[in-house]
Amino acid sequence: MGKLQDSQRALVLQGGGSLGAYEAGVYQALYERITKIDREKGIRDKPFLDIVAGTSIGAINAAIIVSYVVENNTWDGSSERLNEFWKYLSKESPLDQIPGFTTWWDYLHNSVHPGIASGEAARRYYSANLFSITGVPTVFFPFVPLVDTRFFDPLNIWYRFDSGPLKRSLERFAKFPIATSFDEKSSLPQPRLILMSVDVAEGAAVAFDSYETEDGSRKSEYGKYITQNGKKVGHQHIIRYNDGITSDHVIASASVPINYSYTPLEVESYDNNTANYEKNIRYFWDGGIMTNTPLTQLVTLHRLYWLKVKGLRDTVPKLEIGIVNVHPVKEDTIPWDHDGVINRSDDITFSDRTQREQQALLLVSDYVDLARKLIKIAKDHGAKDDIINDLLNSNTMNHGLAMKPRKYLDILVGQFEIGNVIRINRKNDENTISSKIFDFSPKTIEHLRKSGYSNTMDLSDVEFN
Repeated sequence: MGKLQDSQRALVLQGGGSLGAYEAGVYQALYERITKIDREKGIRDKPFLDIVAGTSIGAINAAIIVSYVVENNTWDGSSERLNEFWKYLSKESPLDQIPGFTTWWDYLHNSVHPGIASGEAARRYYSANLFSITGVPTVFFPFVPLVDTRFFDPLNIWYRFDSGPLKRSLERFAKFPIATSFDEKSSLPQPRLILMSVDVAEGAAVAFDSYETEDGSRKSEYGKYITQNGKKVGHQHIIRYNDGITSDHVIASASVPINYSYTPLEVESYDNNTANYEKNIRYFWDGGIMTNTPLTQLVTLHRLYWLKVKGLRDTVPKLEIGIVNVHPVKEDTIPWDHDGVINRSDDITFSDRTQREQQALLLVSDYVDLARKLIKIAKDHGAKDDIINDLLNSNTMNHGLAMKPRKYLDILVGQFEIGNVIRINRKNDENTISSKIFDFSPKTIEHLRKSGYSNTMDLSDVEFN
């Protein structure tokens, strides 16, 4: 039977277009390694993962994984489902049909000048560029380009794509809506799905969560926390999805700016004039532009669920976290050609910055631990309970500023712990290109999937408690 756990396992998946195939390979390797370790340790009642969080293509991968587990009540077969999805997405490039294309480029690279692209680099480069013009039937389709009617600049043409094919592909491999919860009586607790998007007008990160909130409903609250006449009202914006996360929420996480249109969602926003929440349509973009590696959101939502919904006021289950980085943080050499510079800039822009987040989160946890120990010392040395309680029940110094009003006691309850953080980092090879996220050719997708699998299998420290 299920029970409240001492620790939970979470997987964080980044955004990165076709690089999501690398995550599929990583996921398969993690599943094989972790379940093998569990069997060797005699662990029978612990799920493979408790939380899967993602942004953009990582959100799509996460939704497919969680949907499969909920629908089939098992983790077995989930990696096969994800691999099937990526095989379905891939499309052969016209260049793959041209005899001698890569051979000619390899001749130039090896015999004329090493600065000329290799055959594989040229294949990826021109395949990605062709896909960005013709589209990929299962991923995106080009709209008619929009000419510039503002400045009348003939070079300022807007090339946009329809994300409808991606949504239909997602719905083919995942069943919506996705609503999950932790049931202590279940032999296989349902995994939690957390996705990140961005409210374009508000400029705020928004998390969609398959678990219920304190009042039993499923919703996302964001924006300034409003109080009127000393009375707590709530956050500026609320998105309700009580039946669960829909494919629209997933696509909202994957609406790449400029390339895709905004994703519209119904939102309840507080109107100061009427002092009520009014329904309106707001527009959302890819979560990767603000939080491509949502570690802080994962930890925050994890703490809130166990504190507010499950009532654990002391310490919530420790988190064991795996992070898949598809955008390399480090490179051995810096590029000197235009495409290489763009590629490096994009990788740094969307790379994992959670080392600093992890340090900040651990610092907060240490301060909470210190405060608890100081309170115990004070009590042991004669401090009266009512004096301590008066302090804990007083408002914090920054009460209600940019966040929900709280008391000092709110900081000390539901303390979180972070255990192992495993980072699996994709590395660019010598054939990398700047437009790599558009390359959905079977050869590239299979290369990404296999490299994700082998890189994870080669790591020596891949183990969750």
